[in-house]
Amino acid sequence: MPPNASNAPPDRKLPQHGVKGAFYGGHFVDLEDCAGTFQPEAKNCSQCPNQGSCPRSQSRNAAISAASKEEVVYDVVICGAGCIGSAIARELSKYSLKTLLLEAADDVSQGATKGNSGIVHAGYDDKPGTNRAKFCWKGNQMFTQLDRELRFGYQLNGSLVVATNQDELKILDDLMKRGETNGVKNLRIVQKEELFKMEPALNPNAIAALQAPDAGNVIPYEYAIALAENAVDNGVELRIRREVTDISKKGEIFQLDVRHWEPKEYVEAREKMGKSADGSEPLDGSDNMNLGRLLS
Repeated sequence: MPPNASNAPPDRKLPQHGVKGAFYGGHFVDLEDCAGTFQPEAKNCSQCPNQGSCPRSQSRNAAISAASKEEVVYDVVICGAGCIGSAIARELSKYSLKTLLLEAADDVSQGATKGNSGIVHAGYDDKPGTNRAKFCWKGNQMFTQLDRELRFGYQLNGSLVVATNQDELKILDDLMKRGETNGVKNLRIVQKEELFKMEPALNPNAIAALQAPDAGNVIPYEYAIALAENAVDNGVELRIRREVTDISKKGEIFQLDVRHWEPKEYVEAREKMGKSADGSEPLDGSDNMNLGRLLS
């Protein structure tokens, strides 16, 4: 049976990040207005002498040369350059620490982050008393300013939990009470008439919904890349293709054994030139390193 064109959802021409504009601080900015907002003015960029006006982190610690063959001691070593590891690295870059960010894959965001849904939850569905309930709403409220600083396209689009019968209405009430317990603001129950004005393509059986206007979404890998780039800009050393194979403690020092891998073709090409990946000596693709100590 051919599709019924009359039942197609209406085209509301919703804005898309990167199409005739960009999301900045949660809201869409038209292309002609991006200069100075989504696209920062050069004089305010992190590498210019105008440090006082730059919103990014200011601490700039010298990176350790990747060519060093000696045992290197760091204050902090972060294993994994997904959104969590990159966020930790970015925060630590604000302090006078020697910080190393390690990633086993060939780029940041290549693990769980790349498959993340990208939803910035409001916090109404987390079990009260848990860490998720404690931090979800607080973290949600940080995203608007974080996007203004890093420009990863945060979209403050809100969320709806839709009910199609009376039993599901009770679930909406439970979620709203849970959200209020967790400190979530601006929650409300939207009734059918208003709901279909908001979302005309919803299931026709929908009768109400819990609206959380503070929920949003990001493109996960752009978010992780922005965090990692900013961390590196501010002195964090990033090494990709480094798989942590062992962690042991020697006195007050935590020693990390790291397997350095490179693509076979790259290793073979460098060996023909008599050089390693860093240009010094032949590389066998399993360059183990001993790194670091954690803060006591």
